[in-house]
Amino acid sequence: MTGQVVGTENRAGTTDLSAWLRISGLVVLAACITAVIALRSLEVSQLHSRLSVPPLYDDVSYFLDAVRWMNAAKDQSIFASVWDMLRQHAPFSTLVAVIGLALFPGSFIGPYLVHAVVVFAFLLGIVWLTWRRPVLEIAACLLAVPCVPLLWHTVTEARPDLPSGLAIGLAAGAIVHHAVRDRSARSLAALGVACALAASIKPTSFPAALALLGSAFAIRLLVDCIEAAGLRSSIRSALTALLWFVLPLIATIALLVGPALVETVTYILKVFVGDRDLWTTGESFWAGLLRFSIGGEGQFGLHDWFAVGVALMLLRLVLAAVAGRAAVLDAVVLLAAVLIAYAIPSIAEIKTYYFGAMFYGLFIVAMVLNGCASLALVDPLLARFGLGSDVRRYALTAGRVLALALVFQLFVRHVVMGQISTATPLSAQQQEDIRVATERLWSLLQKTKPEKSGPLYVAFSSPYPVTSATIQLYAERAQMNLVVRNELFHRTAQATGDALLKSEILVLSSSIPHTLVGPRVGDELIARMAAENGVCLLDSITFPDVTLRVYRRGC
Repeated sequence: MTGQVVGTENRAGTTDLSAWLRISGLVVLAACITAVIALRSLEVSQLHSRLSVPPLYDDVSYFLDAVRWMNAAKDQSIFASVWDMLRQHAPFSTLVAVIGLALFPGSFIGPYLVHAVVVFAFLLGIVWLTWRRPVLEIAACLLAVPCVPLLWHTVTEARPDLPSGLAIGLAAGAIVHHAVRDRSARSLAALGVACALAASIKPTSFPAALALLGSAFAIRLLVDCIEAAGLRSSIRSALTALLWFVLPLIATIALLVGPALVETVTYILKVFVGDRDLWTTGESFWAGLLRFSIGGEGQFGLHDWFAVGVALMLLRLVLAAVAGRAAVLDAVVLLAAVLIAYAIPSIAEIKTYYFGAMFYGLFIVAMVLNGCASLALVDPLLARFGLGSDVRRYALTAGRVLALALVFQLFVRHVVMGQISTATPLSAQQQEDIRVATERLWSLLQKTKPEKSGPLYVAFSSPYPVTSATIQLYAERAQMNLVVRNELFHRTAQATGDALLKSEILVLSSSIPHTLVGPRVGDELIARMAAENGVCLLDSITFPDVTLRVYRRGC
């Protein structure tokens, strides 16, 4: 009896040690991969993207919110500071900027470096979703995922879109990867809170995120009921599971999004309704439908991995058809969630690369889940051909080693040694335009005094080559009384010019071919100000691709 107890304790201890070694090794691997992604992404950004110039849209907006919050927090209570944080346009991005600017004062590299934590958390989420699979399989997934450009872009951008896409992808994957009907109340409540946290990373897209996550849960629950005893006999347990998921989700969303709900809804209506004509591309429906898959945005964010993900989905469906009804239903549930994530940004009239983030995030998760599920379905298929358990085990292990070697060389070739991309590439000329124009305008404004007591009002006609929020950010840091006005959303040159003349300093850019918001009326505005009485030219900077004019009204 004593020997049996000791033997049981030894086996338990060995199992615990094995589990700790397994999780420790995977965490270390995820951390090393994250470090490589962060270093390579920041290196490229300093050469060809955002870190090579003063802060640009939309990142600078969150830096500005962070600086304002940090300045106000010095004289506020903790409760007031937390409330102010929750009332931000995107509390997650503002908080990341606060942490980054506090860690690296005097530099803007901090917020980008902190975004590496998002990549690390995503990789840990992949480990959690695939925890029951062999360690070689999980390691292969961890090495394959960082080869997708979306993860590089997450570090080179300080806006909430890409972190939101990764988080929503993990949340949807957590819903669909196994049955929800039989999960415990605590598990369902935790899942609801996690989904709410993911949806609140970007408050302006929380309706779309909730539509995806709610649909995924409903489809998963419906399939669970079909697989159990049918809909009628499962209705009570299904409703109980639904309530345990939905109520914590709603409560958490109300807590995180509620304080700024009016402003958030107003912003959504303004962009998608009021200013829709300024943002729409005018492309056909079918071109827009393909944009996030085989179109420019899809190729940019997923590259060749879109084809890999589709192939893995088809492979799983074929293997599931052989395995039986339950396997087919599980594959269909994940496919349905991916299609919903694809449809939401595709049918919207306004399209940008960032709007597709929720689809990219879930597509990466689906690629991992389909790959693991396909390998799991291969074992019983081999058994049908009469292969013994040892032969099957050796064959599958050999396959996993081969897959690991393949993705390792891809990771080394494309991430460690290759030329990775950024979401905001800048040419050498653009870098020169932005740096010189911003520094010269800021130097001029520091010497300019308002005609009357109060703030100095500065109006901008274009976001290029000087980002107006960058000037406001510099002013906040210097505690200079300056107010920036963006006159970018007027439909005509006349309306834009009239709005500009309400400020004291006018910053105008010449007409250039661009995809930025607002009409191309820079040359007309410059001609009008040159002829306007009471307006004098303070400075003029001419670059090969743009001319910047700075005027003063009332001189």
